[in-house]
Amino acid sequence: MDLNQLFIQNLKKWRKVMGISQKNLADKCGTSHSYIRQLESGNGHPSFAFIGKIAKALQIEPYQLFYDETIKSNESAHRKYMESIQKKLIASLSNEIQNTFDELKKYQ
Repeated sequence: MDLNQLFIQNLKKWRKVMGISQKNLADKCGTSHSYIRQLESGNGHPSFAFIGKIAKALQIEPYQLFYDETIKSNESAHRKYMESIQKKLIASLSNEIQNTFDELKKYQ
């Protein structure tokens, strides 16, 4: 999902979670209701400063307007994959260490 779509999705989500109408959000941000409507329809391009105003009005951090919740599942899958690789490496190293000790015992 591109950043613009993430922003639109999260703006709508957080506004609804906070129980704030477009008009109320506009008032809190010092802008017009039509501008908030434009943002939510993908026709507006807010400045970083305005994104900060929106976040403050919604009582969230600005990054939350761009956070992709689907990444969590990808991170989980990545972590499981890395754990399986780690286990395989440890098993492989354990076998190599054991083989090395066995070789050294021959020379004692």
